[in-house]
Amino acid sequence: MENGNHAKKASEYAKLYGWSGDEAVLKNQNVAQYEKSMASKYYRINSVIRAAQILESFSLEKPTYTNSQLAKKLGLNKSSVTRLLYSLEEARFLRRDKKTGEYSLTFKLFKIGSVYINQIDFRSEAKPLLSELASSFKETVHLAVLNDFDVFYIEKIETFQSIGMISRVGRKAPSYCTGVGKVMLAHLEEEKLKDFFRTVDLKRYTPNTITDLEELRLHLKRILELGYAIDDSEHEAEVKCVATPLRDVSGKVVAAISISGPGYRITRERMETELIPAIKRTATRISNRLGYVG
Repeated sequence: MENGNHAKKASEYAKLYGWSGDEAVLKNQNVAQYEKSMASKYYRINSVIRAAQILESFSLEKPTYTNSQLAKKLGLNKSSVTRLLYSLEEARFLRRDKKTGEYSLTFKLFKIGSVYINQIDFRSEAKPLLSELASSFKETVHLAVLNDFDVFYIEKIETFQSIGMISRVGRKAPSYCTGVGKVMLAHLEEEKLKDFFRTVDLKRYTPNTITDLEELRLHLKRILELGYAIDDSEHEAEVKCVATPLRDVSGKVVAAISISGPGYRITRERMETELIPAIKRTATRISNRLGYVG
């Protein structure tokens, strides 16, 4: 009956809007997919998509681009990129260096990103407890979420003993070689985890980075069993951390926290006797504030 309704609805759409297409194909289509494909066809504005791709090309590793570099990176016509860059500059999302011709992002994008960060409720719930954890152990504490299989840092608490780390609020990092990333990957639904393994490129950052897919699969299974993850200098040399997940009222893992420091202070013994028990307690307290009672 449901398939019949879908076929009827699809047929009605074809007659109403005058869309061409084989009636038999329409009758066998899932209407939800049909609607999505039609919306994509009639509402998608390619220039907006391309402008977004330009903005997403900038990173801390590559903060500036010339017109030619962006055209090559995105596979777009140079004249099209020129028009898009001009528009983004007019809107004050980009600035152009007159001497080098290179474009860079402006503070306006940070303001927009700050709106997103500030609307995440668990950030305000977590911060006092993260500060308490950092103060207790005199080490750096992070709060992060998973975004398109990358880690996105939304809070960082440092102390007078903190060492220089590349992490910062608003920065992305690979998930497969960071403690917060691995512990969130381990708790993904099976289909999402399959998507991750289909698309990930396991780049080596240090000698300890896991670059074998099967080894990473087994590693994530072990993390799921333990309830915590360890970054054994896998992303930054000589920096180690312990991470645990945060859960919301439904029990879903929505974020992760970690405590990080230099390898000579974050020893295996200290992890097992002090840091792992403490960060687990903190994660439980934050999760309870989010409504989790498991």
